[in-house]
Amino acid sequence: MVLKTLTIGGSDTWGGGGIQTDLRTFEQLDVFGLSVLTCLAVEAVDDFVIRPLPVALVEEQLQTIERNFELAGVKIGLLADLETVSLVQDFCQRNQGRFPIILDPVMAFKETKDALQRDYIEKIKALFPYVDLITPNRREAQFLSGSEELTSAEELSFATEQIAKKTGVKVLVTGGESGIDTYREGSITQSFTGPISLKKTNHGAGCCFSSAICAHLAQGFSLIESIEKSKNHVYQSIENGVIVGEAGNVWRPKTKKESV
Repeated sequence: MVLKTLTIGGSDTWGGGGIQTDLRTFEQLDVFGLSVLTCLAVEAVDDFVIRPLPVALVEEQLQTIERNFELAGVKIGLLADLETVSLVQDFCQRNQGRFPIILDPVMAFKETKDALQRDYIEKIKALFPYVDLITPNRREAQFLSGSEELTSAEELSFATEQIAKKTGVKVLVTGGESGIDTYREGSITQSFTGPISLKKTNHGAGCCFSSAICAHLAQGFSLIESIEKSKNHVYQSIENGVIVGEAGNVWRPKTKKESV
């Protein structure tokens, strides 16, 4: 039977991240990808804006999935607004323990919108008890831990520890250019290192990483094995990515050998 995995998140019109990268990653790793769209990222006056979909439409998509498919894993990305977060929280609560749920707590709001930041962060934290792993990047870890800018490995490790202690969730903070990802589960901290690509085709790397972890977990690998395999997959994806105009970049489809 073909394993089916679901991504809940936003559409990246440029094709480099979001739902597009999640589905591409699922396909590369031999699971069948389903999607629930929460918002659209589009260009506006030389910048990008997030256009949330009506909550009722997001709910209809979730109901369609639940009625028709047996899932082996779920990856959650950008949820865009507070009502959608609540809706997805209900979905996770209903399905907790049935399949692994990976939350990539994407925070695409503007730096100046302090009230939105606070409300959205607290709402996202309410999701944590119902997921198996969260995968924030450095900036997202900064918001979640209430830390100042995280620059050193020690600061990153401490922030990871604080998030895990306060929330009780397993945390994997991605290190970006450092190539070092920090994992915390209870009192255990583990670092994952890997080769660093100097290619510029790295837009959507976080989306690729979390959806790859979801796919590997769906296939029965342990969490640690899934993280290790996913780090290699992201590296190969960046190395073999292609630039699409000036807007962004996408992953080139991989052979099965490259995806392992």
